[in-house]
Amino acid sequence: MPTATDDHGDEPARATAPCLHDLFTDRALREPDAPALIDVEGPGRIVSYRELARTSDRLAAAIRARMPERGGRVGLYLRRGPHVVTAILAVLKAGCSYVPLDPGYPEDRVRFMAEDSGLGLVLTDPGTRTGTVAPGVPALEVTHSPSDGPGITTGTAPAPPAVPVTAEDPAYVIYTSGSSGRPKGVEVPHRAVTTLLRACDEVFDLTSDDVWTMFHSHCFDFSVWEMWGALSHGAALIVVPTDVARSPESALNLIVEQGVTVLNQVPSVFRYLSRAALADQEPAPALRYVIFGGESVDIQAVRDWRTVNGTATAFVNMYGVTEATVFSTFRHLTEADFRTDGGSPDPARTIGRPLPGTTAVVVAEDGTPATSGSIGELWLSGDQLANGYVGRPDLTARRYPQRTGEDGIPRRHYRSGDLAVRHQDGTLEFAGRADDQVKINGYRVEAGEVETVLRATEGLGELVVVPVDSRIGERMLAACYTAAPGVPPEELTTHLIRRARGQLPSFMVPGRFVHLATLPLNASGKIDRRAVADQLTGR
Repeated sequence: MPTATDDHGDEPARATAPCLHDLFTDRALREPDAPALIDVEGPGRIVSYRELARTSDRLAAAIRARMPERGGRVGLYLRRGPHVVTAILAVLKAGCSYVPLDPGYPEDRVRFMAEDSGLGLVLTDPGTRTGTVAPGVPALEVTHSPSDGPGITTGTAPAPPAVPVTAEDPAYVIYTSGSSGRPKGVEVPHRAVTTLLRACDEVFDLTSDDVWTMFHSHCFDFSVWEMWGALSHGAALIVVPTDVARSPESALNLIVEQGVTVLNQVPSVFRYLSRAALADQEPAPALRYVIFGGESVDIQAVRDWRTVNGTATAFVNMYGVTEATVFSTFRHLTEADFRTDGGSPDPARTIGRPLPGTTAVVVAEDGTPATSGSIGELWLSGDQLANGYVGRPDLTARRYPQRTGEDGIPRRHYRSGDLAVRHQDGTLEFAGRADDQVKINGYRVEAGEVETVLRATEGLGELVVVPVDSRIGERMLAACYTAAPGVPPEELTTHLIRRARGQLPSFMVPGRFVHLATLPLNASGKIDRRAVADQLTGR
């Protein structure tokens, strides 16, 4: 069975913990006729827990017939839709882990992820060819209707018996941006997600009457919380179509018409949704929770939403990283927050307290806990930690070191690279990054990866990629560069844009390409990133 690291401990509680698909099966047995999926792309068809259990069982059997060994990895080269939920359930029931592969990504990037993760099978949309992105890996088609079951175009040999799966087995591998120029795969076990769900049960009042949206792509780990938050509680889940997710007006209509009660949002995306609500003056009375993650909260956007909807919706700011399974801290926004801008602590950047079962330590440069009010790196520990990075034992060891706590017991931690301040009341405030990583619409982007791709452009002199704000206040990347002698800047710019769009996913493509005569240097003779950013903003 492929693993990233074997340092998980052997507590008895872990051995008896349920797997993710066990949580779903329990709900399907208790409430078989309850709505599990609402298919808004079709004629509004509702798929019950019983139907979803049956179709995922059939697909799991088809997967086992092709991958009888426990622990294999299955790629999901699927467009967004309800069938993605069927596929994820089936992969886990088959004793495998899934690796999301976005068909919208450049082929080279998908091919790297498929090869790096060692896929044994790829699930695809009907008619999709995978030979160029996963050469040599067999494919199995999955129909878009979650009630029809898998569309199997190859052999129909009976599946071997179901394999035993434990909470320590991997559930998925999600790839994040890597500073070395290549994405890195984070392997997450069932245990980490079920621990997240238990912790969030102490933070939210979630019931089987809720209606959730899976607003985000299955390639973004926000989707893990959205899917399992709904299915583990017996609630209904709407997989939001891509075109709807990209249109604030369409998304608002869906939320209102479907009676959505739990909505997960990146703050920069919610800003547009809030503006649509303000323009249309159309309330969403059923919405109970808006759960933020990925970026600092836009307090004004929340105010705008409340202008139309009043105070019925609760807003919760969550902080987390893929390596510690979606969320690690939480904070319920208060009435005082809506009357405040900035200050100390800043309500937009305050990430609250650790979730139950998670420990968050702010560590100073000398390795000791930072004093109250001082900035340090945020280290996380607890059962939500991922296994580590696929095929990267050295990186796993660096990012997941052992650290002895105040009780004298050494525990495995994750070094987040995020800076934070712990205030006297124990709350945490986000204070930026210790490196060049930046968040774009909630996605983590390593400037180094973008630079590595662009530096292969012929005719380039020097190049640096820095985060800047657009004219409307959105965070984006800017690529600043010089041309080699004799190379026309306009021609170089065209080549850089073409290479970025051909080699990088859309969220990593710089929003600005700026040719400069020279790039400013710091006292060490290196490119001064801050000076470059200041030059672009006119400071």
